[in-house]
Amino acid sequence: MSGGASRAKITAVTIAVVGVLAATVVIGFFNFHAVLSAMARVGWGGFAAVIACQLALFAPLGLAWLVVAPELSAARLGLFSWGRLMREAASDVLPFSQLGGFVIGARAIMLGGVPGPVAFGSGVVDVTFEVLAQLAYTLIGVGLLVLRLGAASKGDNLVWMLSLGLCAAAGLVAVFMFAQRKGARLAERIAERLMPAAATHTASFTRAIESAYAQPLRLWIGWVIHVACWFGAAVGSWLILRLIGQPLPFHSVVAIESLLFAIRNAAFVVPGGLGVQEGAYALLGPLFGLPAEAALALSLLKRARDMVIGIPALLIWQVMEGRRPVAGR
Repeated sequence: MSGGASRAKITAVTIAVVGVLAATVVIGFFNFHAVLSAMARVGWGGFAAVIACQLALFAPLGLAWLVVAPELSAARLGLFSWGRLMREAASDVLPFSQLGGFVIGARAIMLGGVPGPVAFGSGVVDVTFEVLAQLAYTLIGVGLLVLRLGAASKGDNLVWMLSLGLCAAAGLVAVFMFAQRKGARLAERIAERLMPAAATHTASFTRAIESAYAQPLRLWIGWVIHVACWFGAAVGSWLILRLIGQPLPFHSVVAIESLLFAIRNAAFVVPGGLGVQEGAYALLGPLFGLPAEAALALSLLKRARDMVIGIPALLIWQVMEGRRPVAGR
């Protein structure tokens, strides 16, 4: 293992530990007993329903990825849904940034026979339009927050910070999309000059991206599916709140969830948003009439759900990766 890779792993683990400690402090501040009591109300049957609700999202998420992949049939939907599950599992469970989840998701569909350049190229485009969908979702959340605060929103620091963050994120996405369209060709020409052996792979990756952007209707279909999936994720949180005896109107749940993910993405270097998610729930919940203890119970139940889904999925993927060299020999 290189020194740089070792330092990166140590840094990731250190940040994760700090995040766990921060989450523990937040929960302790708002009363451990109250948080655990709220979680206990869900029961095993309710928790199974929460897991099922989350698993149901991976089919449309896989479809959103599949529609931007060039020249692949609908028969691959199951494989792409599995790839999306792996992307989420790695991001939620492992001490990586979102990039680690992206790589593992692409590797998962490569094991199913999708060429590497197509897996990574279509994955880049899918992530781009997922972020575009999240920007729209967060904009709705900011609007709901303004309606909730009324006249007080004009001077509210949170509203201004979120609005500035949205503008900055939109600018970064625009730059990223420009780089995909124009920068890929430049990278290909550089590879041809400096690394001829890698030029073929670079060219295939570039063609996968260009093929996706050559079908704008499919891109926007993927975007619409992603928007629907963001609202679908809010359904899971709405269900948890009902199960713990703290029901909220669906539009309030949408507001909390959309703003939460905006805050989590701003702190993307923290693995799994440890500590950040708990602090954001404790901040946002009371703004919409949700006690901080219930908001923290929601956060912990979502983490437990992600672990129950993500850990077995990662173990299955690891077995599949381990079998690949054996099959090759």
